[in-house]
Amino acid sequence: MSKWSDSYEYGDGAEHRFAAMVKDPVFASKEENINGHWDVASNGIKYDVKAMKKMARKDQEPTDRIHFIELRNVHGLLGWVYGDANYIAFETRAYWIVVKRTNLVYFVERITDKQPFSDRPKPYQLYQRNGRKDIMTIVPTMDLLAISDTTIKIK
Repeated sequence: MSKWSDSYEYGDGAEHRFAAMVKDPVFASKEENINGHWDVASNGIKYDVKAMKKMARKDQEPTDRIHFIELRNVHGLLGWVYGDANYIAFETRAYWIVVKRTNLVYFVERITDKQPFSDRPKPYQLYQRNGRKDIMTIVPTMDLLAISDTTIKIK
């Protein structure tokens, strides 16, 4: 078992948890997921589903206070925030926060534009993992709620 398998399974489970909340879900193919950056569609609307994540690998539990936003992936290509999804669905313990992807792009680019790179993840600071080409930032959940289109209560 790889060090990534638990995280992958949890993320894959999030896609199924979200799909259970929408009408007539259709799952993306592997190609659509990897290159189009979307996971589930419903009524022609594509969602990229983001599970809660641990702030640090050593943490026991994931947190729903912050969410990582990927601007560039590990290959240096455009990250999921620039994908084909219409909406990004962020998991919390009580709700799915659904944000229009283009609104998230505008928000993140505006807030991180003049921020320097950080050597570790910090809200609104661009961050790159050592030895990788990815670029990420962190957005507090409260700010995602402020720009969200809707929330879906988890049953």
